[in-house]
Amino acid sequence: MLSDIVDAHTHLFPDPIYRALERWFDKHAWSIRFRAGADEVVQELARAGASRVVALVYAHKPGMAEALNGYLSQLCKRTPAVIGVGTVLPGEPDARRVVRDAITVHRLRGIKLHCHVMGMAIDDPRVLEVLAECEQLRVPAVVHCGRAPAAEGYPVATATICSAARTERVLRALPQLRLVVPHVGMDETDQYLALLDAHEHLHLDTAMACAEYFDAPIEWAAIERHADRILFGSDFPIVPYESGRELGVLARRIVSDAAFRRITRDNARAFWAID
Repeated sequence: MLSDIVDAHTHLFPDPIYRALERWFDKHAWSIRFRAGADEVVQELARAGASRVVALVYAHKPGMAEALNGYLSQLCKRTPAVIGVGTVLPGEPDARRVVRDAITVHRLRGIKLHCHVMGMAIDDPRVLEVLAECEQLRVPAVVHCGRAPAAEGYPVATATICSAARTERVLRALPQLRLVVPHVGMDETDQYLALLDAHEHLHLDTAMACAEYFDAPIEWAAIERHADRILFGSDFPIVPYESGRELGVLARRIVSDAAFRRITRDNARAFWAID
């Protein structure tokens, strides 16, 4: 079994949020396979080889973020394996303060935003305000700003608000922002890989894109060439397959042992300052 892995894209929510997500995905996307609570998710990921997990939360309505950030902060305190990344709903009252509190009060490591769920583009002024605060605080932002995976239940069609071109505009406007784009930027993977060459603080994660679940092909040689800027992430438990699937695919597809170690461990340790 693989071990000492850092899973840089997981989701740890309170039970009521998990149950709501399961209902939403049952209706609009796929059937989530692993249905339990946050503690059980961490245990399952450990069985799959992850010694540390980066936990992401996200909000879809005002006032939700502060409760999620408090929940995640307490979970991190009792579970040392968890690195917590907080959230905010851009445009909600006092959004910048919510970001600052997530970092300075709750001691979370960064901010997660989900353009599909929020119905906002990454270059929306409300989102830019949050990302500018992250840049000022020198903390990373994880932003699902790629067009895929898409689903009919989102408030807007994802192709109307998501594109590599929009992301590049933000990277130019905020050149010191440390940004992670999940899912290797599906379905503009080639464009996002090209952005890595121009923007030194941009990283991508593999979540679901490298699990050989979707029909979209992955150019594995390109993933390996950019191995110093790609983080392994499982997206667990919001997936329709077993916990170790994506890690197993990477183990088969990545030829270089050094590249595999960077993608599955070393990059995340450096990016998130994990001891």
